[in-house]
Amino acid sequence: MAAARYSPTVTEATPAPSATRIAALDGLRGATIVLVVVGHAGNLLWPLDSINRVPLLRGFFGGGAVGVFFIVGGYIVTRGLLRELDRGTYDPVRFYLRRLVRLGVQVIPLAVAIVLIHFLDSTDPYTTRATTMSAANMVTYTTNLQATNDLLSTRADLGHMWYLSVQQQVYLVLPLILLVFGRRRAALGVALAELIVASAAWRFHVVATDGWIPATVSTATRADAVLLGSLVAVLVSYGVAKRYAAKALAVGVLALLVLMSILKELGPFAYLETWGLFYSGFAALTVLGIAQLDRASVVSRALSTPALVWLGRASLAVFIWHLPIFMLVERHTKAWTWQPRAITALFLLAVVSAVTHRYLDEPARRWLQTHLRPNAAQAEQATLSTKASS
Repeated sequence: MAAARYSPTVTEATPAPSATRIAALDGLRGATIVLVVVGHAGNLLWPLDSINRVPLLRGFFGGGAVGVFFIVGGYIVTRGLLRELDRGTYDPVRFYLRRLVRLGVQVIPLAVAIVLIHFLDSTDPYTTRATTMSAANMVTYTTNLQATNDLLSTRADLGHMWYLSVQQQVYLVLPLILLVFGRRRAALGVALAELIVASAAWRFHVVATDGWIPATVSTATRADAVLLGSLVAVLVSYGVAKRYAAKALAVGVLALLVLMSILKELGPFAYLETWGLFYSGFAALTVLGIAQLDRASVVSRALSTPALVWLGRASLAVFIWHLPIFMLVERHTKAWTWQPRAITALFLLAVVSAVTHRYLDEPARRWLQTHLRPNAAQAEQATLSTKASS
């Protein structure tokens, strides 16, 4: 019965993740943030008319890539929580606090910057009410609720924060699901699969009845991708497809490229419908392949290139700051041609992302390595207790 419960004895025998595997996961996030930034930059920084006339190529400028972030995040978070369960150190409250610190070091400075820009920049088109409401919803991770209930009160340059709102709201519930099912991995897998199907089915219904905005930003309609990442973590704990990890990774990446290329050929909201299901499925297969690799493959080496890895590690900073910077530059450079506008905006984004990643993200990560964790004595006692009960 001990194996079925995934005791520490089982998990301690599992090989440690390779540096190549971790780098490939960062590289996947790096490639995704490039697609997200390019998708949001269209018509703000450069014209899309010529690109939109090219079949297949235009799909890479059509958005939809953010689902990969949901899946990767769900996998990483769930993997960590399952390890804590196995070690007997599981604490949902500590997890919530760690998430607030990890995101807050970027979110709070952006909120302050937006308020300052509103009062100091005469070209800012938003009211004080819209600015304060948007900043408040951003730091409380409820931007998606604001967008659903009162879209006109939401600053467009903070509209992308619906993503973090959905993620954080799912993470309020996920630790409770693990608390109930975590030591029964088969039951946990079934529960996650049922929730994934329910979320996807609800999204199809909302698209048809309420439109694309609530279907895009609602937690209930977008939770399937985060939970799919969680399901990948469960499958990895069983060693599913370990022998075929390199092939799974190659098939997943190739399928994602094909799906991105045909996105624009399928209609404006395909990412919420059948295309989105396939995209999430192959993204999950890609993460499963990366997670199960025990040696480098051609695809993992490609994903592990230094530029992609750095972008992946800095993807939170890039994501949070890109849209406010793009819209700020756009409204101050209306008389410019698109080339200097794009260069200016991308340069500012690179500087802000590099600075905030180095001086906010990295110190927060280092601090969390030694804080808001069980101390050594607690961890050792929990391990001994779990071994004894096994």
